[in-house]
Amino acid sequence: MTETAVPIATDNDKTLRLVAYILNLVTTIAVGWTIIPLAWLIPMTVISYGIYKGTKKNTVAFGVCTLLFANLVSGILLLVAKKDA
Repeated sequence: MTETAVPIATDNDKTLRLVAYILNLVTTIAVGWTIIPLAWLIPMTVISYGIYKGTKKNTVAFGVCTLLFANLVSGILLLVAKKDA
């Protein structure tokens, strides 16, 4: 299955997505001493990086999952940023 490129977001959306990725990365590093949460934090951080680069789609579902399971602020930022249909 090949991934198709997602349309490039505006500068404002790109900034929101970058900040969300950085906060996810900081959360993953901060929670690194616990083993079990890394099972979902590492993949969510990788997907967040893909959203920032434009290779993954920014969806409401991922924003809500980030909000609940990773970082409150980064989840809100992903929800505020433009969604990729």
